[in-house]
Amino acid sequence: MKALRICTLIVAAACLTTPVVFGQRMMGGGMRDFGGAQMAKIFGQNQTFTATAEVTIADKSRPEPMQMDTAYAVLKGNVRTEMDMTTMKGINMPPQALAQMKQMGMDRTVSIYRTDKKLLYLIYPGLKGYCEINPASMQPTDKPEQKEPKIETTPIGKETVDGHPCVKNKVTFTTDDGKPHEMIVWQASDMKDFPLKTEMQAGGATVTTHFRDIKMTAPDAALFDPPTDYKAYGSLQEMMMANMQRMMPPSSGMPPQGGGN
Repeated sequence: MKALRICTLIVAAACLTTPVVFGQRMMGGGMRDFGGAQMAKIFGQNQTFTATAEVTIADKSRPEPMQMDTAYAVLKGNVRTEMDMTTMKGINMPPQALAQMKQMGMDRTVSIYRTDKKLLYLIYPGLKGYCEINPASMQPTDKPEQKEPKIETTPIGKETVDGHPCVKNKVTFTTDDGKPHEMIVWQASDMKDFPLKTEMQAGGATVTTHFRDIKMTAPDAALFDPPTDYKAYGSLQEMMMANMQRMMPPSSGMPPQGGGN
């Protein structure tokens, strides 16, 4: 169970690279659609590319930062990230825990945010399954519809990152409750303001994303749809429960999902 808790933490942290979860953590409350206006502030004119995002999570409560590489693909505002939990650095996980992750089918995670459909797909290749999340449906029903946040960009310096001249900007998102949330972005002047590096605070930790191996070519459109041979589940909880039942020995007596009296 300890390995499972660690996996959950890593997945949540890695998902900060996806727009919809960034919106959830930065804007507070339920999931918020992180739309074209916000993406334009971060990615400039670069709406089609592939890259590797090196995500580092530094927390004062940990002796060393956690680090992972995430495959990143963007096509006309749609965003796909893919990560392999077994390559995580900076965390002492015993070999048996890594084996357990693979056995549970949780070692690889794919997240696809479809701006055009305003949907988020969470895909587990090891389970050959996925679930679909509608951010709008997760908003509290007793609160008025949230307005798009006010976005302000303030230049705070110039620095060179990986040989590229960058403008260091402070991007402030102010939500309709008046709370400001900040992200520092290093945008390359010679790459149409591509954000080579970003830094933000989340849950008491500093999350830094450093993009490398950037290719300004269009990824395959098929990457932004769940595989047709994967099973669709109604929720992440349903998918995890089905996996637990699959791993249970026949003698466990655990009733089938939705069954039993």
